[in-house]
Amino acid sequence: MENIDFANNQTIKSFLSQKIIEEKNRKLILTDKLEIVILELNKIKGKEKLEGELLDWLFFIDNPKSERVKEKMKKNKELKEAGTKLKTMSRAEYRERMEWFREKARLDYNTGMSSAKKQGKLEDAKKMLEEGIELEIVMKITGLEKEEILSYN
Repeated sequence: MENIDFANNQTIKSFLSQKIIEEKNRKLILTDKLEIVILELNKIKGKEKLEGELLDWLFFIDNPKSERVKEKMKKNKELKEAGTKLKTMSRAEYRERMEWFREKARLDYNTGMSSAKKQGKLEDAKKMLEEGIELEIVMKITGLEKEEILSYN
């Protein structure tokens, strides 16, 4: 039994392959109720002028913004509805992503402000110590720990 590499297979020219299930030794078809259909999007390139609802959907899946799809949406209600749903989903994803960026910016801002505040307190503590103010008083005023103040100097 051969294995087919669909990504690189040049022997199957069609974008649509239909397979049946058969018994290997007797070549007996086991069922006519089950069929495996393989659709290969990479093989629809160059077939834009061909007609068919299946091709319309394959082009939609491949590139929903293509000229062919835009034209077909004018005539096919389901295709147009799918395009609208896709835009809606895309907008929701866009809003979700923008919300993530806003939250990240807020957190970055808060972190920066917190860091700047601490830097300012450390600089104030250094100046107070230089003026001869006792370490315990500097700690009380700035709210900094002894180790923080001493490691800054």
